Amino acid sequence: MNAKLVSAWVAAVVILALYAYAVVAGIGNLMGMSTFLGEALGPLPWTLLGLAIFVPIGALIVSLIVARGRPAWVRVLLLATGLCVAAAVQLEIMHLIS
Repeated sequence: MNAKLVSAWVAAVVILALYAYAVVAGIGNLMGMSTFLGEALGPLPWTLLGLAIFVPIGALIVSLIVARGRPAWVRVLLLATGLCVAAAVQLEIMHLIS
């Protein structure tokens, strides 16, 4: 195996683990806000908290579709770009809710 290919796979696995962490963080935020604020939250914050769970999943799917058929490092960079977009959206959602 080529060393570049192995390092691209390792980087992709790390980035996919960060996508999973973003989804778990969204679920944790939803559960935490519902526990502490519960009835005080209106429909918009609930929608945004739900959106914070699905944005990383959507970003992963879009980046995988765009990266299809490209070299390994381009795929890794596209996965990282999708992760950055998902993180920025999650931060903005948390800023809007709090």
